[in-house]
Amino acid sequence: MKNINLSKDSFLKRGFLLLLVFAMLLAVSCSNTTTDPTNNEEPQNQTSTDAPVDEVIRPDHEINPTPDPLSVDQAALSLDGYGALGALADEDLTLIDMLTYAVQDEYLAHGEYVAIMDKFGNQNPYANIKRSEEMHLSFLQEVYDSYGLAFPEDTSSDHSIIPEDLLQAAQTGVQAEIDNIAMYERFLEYELPENIEQVFIALKNGSESHLLAFQKQVDRLS
Repeated sequence: MKNINLSKDSFLKRGFLLLLVFAMLLAVSCSNTTTDPTNNEEPQNQTSTDAPVDEVIRPDHEINPTPDPLSVDQAALSLDGYGALGALADEDLTLIDMLTYAVQDEYLAHGEYVAIMDKFGNQNPYANIKRSEEMHLSFLQEVYDSYGLAFPEDTSSDHSIIPEDLLQAAQTGVQAEIDNIAMYERFLEYELPENIEQVFIALKNGSESHLLAFQKQVDRLS
């Protein structure tokens, strides 16, 4: 009888050990299951970092907050047209003329790109370049503020032409940037205050980048 009791005790101990091992395995399995949501969330977080990166780069420029006041000749406004085309046709440019033409042309480009997106949808390169034009306008406003001048109002809608299709829109962008670059190149032939010269250089460089983007769009759609 004693041997039988030992066998029973041994059987019970073995059964208890098996139950203990099973319980431990079950606990580990539950622990892994609770960590799965965390693992599942990681791809979502990674996806959120894949959002489009803003391609607009703020060009280097320096604005003197207290420049020398404009002379009478520099402050004389005598426009001969609107925007870049007006600037290229004007044979008697003053400094305030240059600033005004620049503001007008940046307004014009911004307005045309907004109209293109309204018609064809919010897409690149127009979305990024629109933000860049807003940045260009902010640079020019800094110049106006430094001289205590009122910033011109946006009347570009009177001069905008809305293209019929995306190819024409890209071609319009190419020509607009070519004219804009030519305008700044002409301005830079003059002796300018350093702060204004730096802004004109920065805006010209920005327009050269825009021109490449629009030319790629033309090549793709042609």
